[in-house]
Amino acid sequence: MGRLTFIAILLTVIFTLSYGLGAHIAVRYLNPSFGAWWNSNEFAIVECAATALGMLIGIRIGARLAHGGLLKNRSMVAAVIVGGLMLPIVARISAEIARFKFSSGGSVTAWLIDHFRYDTGMFLDKLLAAGVYSIKIAAFALPVGMILFGVAVAIFMTAEPAGDAADATSRERVKQ
Repeated sequence: MGRLTFIAILLTVIFTLSYGLGAHIAVRYLNPSFGAWWNSNEFAIVECAATALGMLIGIRIGARLAHGGLLKNRSMVAAVIVGGLMLPIVARISAEIARFKFSSGGSVTAWLIDHFRYDTGMFLDKLLAAGVYSIKIAAFALPVGMILFGVAVAIFMTAEPAGDAADATSRERVKQ
């Protein structure tokens, strides 16, 4: 889980910065065909990476609230697999929700332009907007990860016969 979360953080940061900074121009200069692919897919990768990050954080939070090593591990694996299958759907929904503005006006843009002049202010505004967009997507995907983990726990708890659960509990006590 730690490695998956690290990869999701890395992809989210790289592609959010790439989108906000317009890095596809430099990539297109170095390799035109790869730069064209990068430009056409970087926004979708931002959305999917941020969604994956939010769901993984939600699964990890759910796992910290659960007791029982074997049940927790099985539930985490099941939640990650189902989350991976649901990633495109959750990414689309989270991205649509994240596009809603929660404030009105251009006060941040105006402040950035006043303090850093027009070119730098507009550049910083686009970078800030990309970062906030990624954070909002991850925040909206986080509860989905927690729900997936909770459903997996419930399924594994009901599917496990009472005798097997008692045996697993006693094995955990012996290990401790």
